[in-house]
Amino acid sequence: MKKILLLSLLVSCSSIPPKPEQTLVLISGLHVSGDIWTEVVPHLESAQFNVINLGRLGRDTETAPSLATIAELSCQNIPQKSVLVAHNYGGAIANRMAGFCSNKIERIVYVTALIPKNKEKPLDHLNKTDQRNYSKIVTFGRFKIVPKDALSFYKGAAPELIPDKFKPLHSEWISLISEAVIYDEASFDKIPKTYISSQGDPLLSVTTQFKYMSRLGIQDVHGIKSDHYPMLSHPAELSQSIIESVQKKL
Repeated sequence: MKKILLLSLLVSCSSIPPKPEQTLVLISGLHVSGDIWTEVVPHLESAQFNVINLGRLGRDTETAPSLATIAELSCQNIPQKSVLVAHNYGGAIANRMAGFCSNKIERIVYVTALIPKNKEKPLDHLNKTDQRNYSKIVTFGRFKIVPKDALSFYKGAAPELIPDKFKPLHSEWISLISEAVIYDEASFDKIPKTYISSQGDPLLSVTTQFKYMSRLGIQDVHGIKSDHYPMLSHPAELSQSIIESVQKKL
């Protein structure tokens, strides 16, 4: 009888997956929602990570939001030992979050992301080609940046992407690119960082990406032959790069 009970207990315990040691926090870039991570999340969860998708937290407001407010709100929604996985403008959010809750951030994984340093604005280091290509797929209004039709937008950012992969688009307040990132440099420098480079990105050129890496001294670099949205066009490959970077010893 004791043997049967012990066997039942062992079987029951073996069916419970190990508790994840880390939480991956997904941060989306400009004009898109958390939907862009849909195909990535199952890969990350199968690797036994907790996954929090912040989506458009704090951005869809009736009045112009601030980068600081978004970052502070994001900090309130993450636990200790969080790994931030930031795409595009999400890099600016992640860096601003370091100004509020660096103690919660275990690592930042940038995915073809803008990574302004302390006291810099998100778009400060785009080169002329990057700026021109971005201007082709959006319209700059007085208060908002409005994406053009989905086909023009995605084909300008992700030429290989098929329409079935297109996700809903959003306008963004100009205020989001007008505010400087602020953080304590000593605390920020202690956070391990990884950069996943999209080597066919028409919006954030490889030259600009490597300039960002160099300026922050990022040594852990992964490359994907992808467009600006590897989570849509190469979800399995991107997921593997994220998992490998997070599993490295800090």
